[in-house]
Amino acid sequence: MLMKIKPYGCFMTCIPASGGATIIPIIILSDKTQVTMFRNKSAYPIYLTIGNIPKEIRRKPSSSRCRTISNLYHACMSRILAPLKTAGTDGLVMSSGDGVERHCHPLFACFVGNYPEQLLTTGVKAMECLKCDIPTEELGSNTAPFEICNLHAVLDALSRIDDSDLVFVQACREAVIKSIIHPYWEDLPHANIFQAVTPDILHQLYQGLIKHLLGWLAQACSAADIDARCHRLPPNHHIRIFMKGITSLSHLSGTEHSQICRFLLGIIINT
Repeated sequence: MLMKIKPYGCFMTCIPASGGATIIPIIILSDKTQVTMFRNKSAYPIYLTIGNIPKEIRRKPSSSRCRTISNLYHACMSRILAPLKTAGTDGLVMSSGDGVERHCHPLFACFVGNYPEQLLTTGVKAMECLKCDIPTEELGSNTAPFEICNLHAVLDALSRIDDSDLVFVQACREAVIKSIIHPYWEDLPHANIFQAVTPDILHQLYQGLIKHLLGWLAQACSAADIDARCHRLPPNHHIRIFMKGITSLSHLSGTEHSQICRFLLGIIINT
């Protein structure tokens, strides 16, 4: 069934025309998505844009648009977490489950997200470590020297926002961070975003390390042998049996990767 949409011209009759006026249509989008980090539970993210931008530009990613999205994200998060600034510093009285009132200090302690969201939050550039200054080409090394990200140096660079644009960008470049305008974590009490970021288990461990390990085993032991061993696993209440094997699977969820990790060592023993 088609629904009639209110014509754009109808809005013009509702707005006083004295002195001129421009209507900015607010376009809100929502689509159900599966949150793989929380056992495939459903969520409904909200997307917002304006109709004054031509769709050819609105749908085309660009560096300036990415910076705008990044600054908008931090502005929204700053608004959401604003109560934590006073509550984290001064504290507030809260009642626990046993009815006892305690003087509590809610502090921002942890950020859970995929690697792209971690980059968006921290301001770190792609393919760089979120926690230290180790070079990109040395990320797989366990002997390369490194230093933990200096939060004070980053905050000093971000504080140059009131200087000229060139000075601000140069300061951020020297601090090895993107030129973000007031990230939401800069004023939160006792917060260190580089320590608050948690490992991305799905993409960095399961889809990174485990995927590489499966490919290596398929070459070392042959894919057919690995799949045959999976098929011969005895039924178990705590292990999922992949009857068609595991070497040809694609688009695996975090739960499926976790199941594979439970029996992977058992099927390659004595190969």
